[in-house]
Amino acid sequence: MGEGIRRQLQEAADKHQFTHLVRGIPGCDEVEGFVVETTPSWTVVAECGRLALDGFVALRTRDIVQVKRRGSRDLMVRWLQRHGPWPPPAPRGALALTDARSLAESVGRHYRLLAVFEEDLDPGVVYIGAPVRFGKKRLRLLEVNPRARWAVDPSSCRYEDITRIDFGDRYNTILDGLAGPPPR
Repeated sequence: MGEGIRRQLQEAADKHQFTHLVRGIPGCDEVEGFVVETTPSWTVVAECGRLALDGFVALRTRDIVQVKRRGSRDLMVRWLQRHGPWPPPAPRGALALTDARSLAESVGRHYRLLAVFEEDLDPGVVYIGAPVRFGKKRLRLLEVNPRARWAVDPSSCRYEDITRIDFGDRYNTILDGLAGPPPR
């Protein structure tokens, strides 16, 4: 990831530009939305789909290989300017974008469920759950399945393998509401 990409990400954030992000991980999803914040380690995007904002996506900045910014006349921009919210809101609370552990901890303080991706290992797998332990090298999540049932034992993933964290989106909010608080 070059300085040009970082500069484009920062400009997209400063100008509230609708942005399409392409990442260099084979098989991973591309992301569309508004860059909310970017650092050399992580970039946070207010994700958009179907003419609506849908939570946030934190991506490893180094994985972003192309930034396609759209102008102020883009349909999504015009819709949000008219029907809000505009500009796209930032996540609840301050996020620490220095490393995966700090990011997961700061997101976990304000959102009960996180969707964690290890796309370098398998782009088709996502772990959705409540953080139960922020270890030195590993995040432990108590997963919730698509039927809104909590797992018995937590799963574990290495911070160095995390490529993306989603939070505050409709799917996680629905799962959270149906599953209720995680069992202690």
